Amino acid sequence: MLQISDEAVDALKELGAIRITAEEAGEELELSIENAESPGEGDQVVERDGARVFLDSAAAEALDDQVLGIHSHGDHFHFTFDDQDS
Repeated sequence: MLQISDEAVDALKELGAIRITAEEAGEELELSIENAESPGEGDQVVERDGARVFLDSAAAEALDDQVLGIHSHGDHFHFTFDDQDS
C-alpha cells in the first residue's frame, strides 16, 4: 500500500486531501493528481495523521510499493514517489 512521508503529511494538512488516478498512455502510465473532498467510487483510501490520499484502482496498483513525498516550493508543490524500504 502507498505510504505517506512525514513531509507529505504536513503538506497534505495544508493542501487537503488529494486523489491520484492513473491512465495508460502507450506503454507508460500517466498519473494525475487533483484536490478532492472525498474518494471516488472504488478508490483506496490511505490515511496518516489526518492526511488523506485517494487512489483509483490503477494508481493503487501502480503505487503499491511507493512512498509519496510532497515538497512545498513557495506557491506550488512537487510530488515524488520513491521505493519503500524493504
